[in-house]
Amino acid sequence: MKRFLITLFSTMILLTLSTPSFAQTKLEKRYAYTLKHLKLDKATEAKFAPVLKAYLTERKQAGDIYDDLKKKFKAAEKAGTLTDAQATQLLNAKLDSEGKELIVMRKYLAEFKKVLPAKKIYYAFDYANDKISKIDGKEE
Repeated sequence: MKRFLITLFSTMILLTLSTPSFAQTKLEKRYAYTLKHLKLDKATEAKFAPVLKAYLTERKQAGDIYDDLKKKFKAAEKAGTLTDAQATQLLNAKLDSEGKELIVMRKYLAEFKKVLPAKKIYYAFDYANDKISKIDGKEE
């Protein structure tokens, strides 16, 4: 019995210590993925990394209104009981979020230009917008 409890306790500790790698947020994954694929030299990466993190954070905040509303109506959407009023709210929130995301993108385009050439900026936005399934390696 003691042996079983020691093994169980040890396993729980190991799982707890390894959890942070599994609990990495989407924003952190997107950040690491973008930096990895841009293949910047160390000096450029040091200048660009904080700007990228700020961009990703602001872009996420712009989309949060729609994401929160979508979560709120998820059950109704799955059940097929979404009302016209709810659908209208979702559409308006989606358009508002996309508009705010575009404003954030234009703002950070100017910031990115201070650090990167246009070609790298194009790829930075492209990588930052990849689906999370692609970032996780589940999609090609």
